[in-house]
Amino acid sequence: MDNDDWPCAQCGKNLRSEAEAIGCDSRSCNRWFHPSCLTGLTQFDVDSNKWFCHLCSGNKNKDQPTPENCDILKNVKWGAIKGKELLDTITRAYDEIVTWRQNVFKLPTGKAGKTFLKELTTLFSLFNNDTPSKPISLTLIMIFCPLMLQKPSKNSKSKDHAKCLEYRLKLWEAGDLAGLLRDGRAIQARLLKGKRRHTDDHEKRFCKLMLEGKVSAALKWVTERRSGLLETNQKVVDELLMKHPKAEPMHNDVALEGPHFLPPKVTYHPIDAQAIYLAAKNTNGAAGPSGIDAEGWKRFLCSRSFGKETSNLCFAISEFTRKVASENQDPDHLSPFTAARLIPLDKGDGNHGVRPIGIGEVLRRIVGKAIIKLYDLIRS
Repeated sequence: MDNDDWPCAQCGKNLRSEAEAIGCDSRSCNRWFHPSCLTGLTQFDVDSNKWFCHLCSGNKNKDQPTPENCDILKNVKWGAIKGKELLDTITRAYDEIVTWRQNVFKLPTGKAGKTFLKELTTLFSLFNNDTPSKPISLTLIMIFCPLMLQKPSKNSKSKDHAKCLEYRLKLWEAGDLAGLLRDGRAIQARLLKGKRRHTDDHEKRFCKLMLEGKVSAALKWVTERRSGLLETNQKVVDELLMKHPKAEPMHNDVALEGPHFLPPKVTYHPIDAQAIYLAAKNTNGAAGPSGIDAEGWKRFLCSRSFGKETSNLCFAISEFTRKVASENQDPDHLSPFTAARLIPLDKGDGNHGVRPIGIGEVLRRIVGKAIIKLYDLIRS
């Protein structure tokens, strides 16, 4: 274990030696911890043959791909990995990246920015064209953006961002996901060292925005300022899991009876690149699990600085929208698109009460707005 590459997943400080660390045994997890950082850890846990962190505990089979997906991906290769190994690697990366703090820079203009949008468009085409990579395409989209746009330092400038993006795009093209994750972990470790201050002024600001009905502004405030948020320790995670348990299997008595008809595909034909552009322009709010907020997606889809790459991406997302609206899709393929980031707000009752708020992906909001706008036009 290289201590430069493996900070503690709880406190962010480097692990000095393997003897002073405990690693999760889930195959889709690569997190290591200081034993002292793990609340409730017992000597039995340390001495046992298998130990699973709080993200994997009770869900040890989540990272196991379905036989169907394994068969589909057997000939899909990215860099030096393919098939099941590729699926496991990307799943582990996603599970880690969605726990990172929001730290992305504005997409720079120039060649690097255009190349970024071109690759993002290509990733959507993997889903739209039902390629063998479809099961992992949306996961790739959700890890691509935060990996490419991690701000290298607090005072970095646009020129630095363009160089970083150019370098990371080369790693992505080579399939060097490990190298990209090392960079991201190092940056996130520095962020974790900064102290988070929760002042009364910040909490008053949040309450004021909520009372004024400015929910999006309030969520953006707590996201950026970390105001009124509880520290993400084991106790808080357990509380969130208790309030949001795993979904129960569907029972036949709650299902709708009778035949199920999909609407004709032509119904959604009016959703074109312009519809996505307008939907993005009218979307606001904080980031979902991928860490890209509405302003970030507006720059991807509405900026004139990137020429045809912006319109190409709008067209690819319009194809995606029509496809998910008019065709049955495997829920597992859509899970990164439908995922939400759970935020533990402090109830302020003095008992460390948790008030969870879920923030979905901005992409899902854009797609939803485009569909709703179409239905409004049909009804009018």
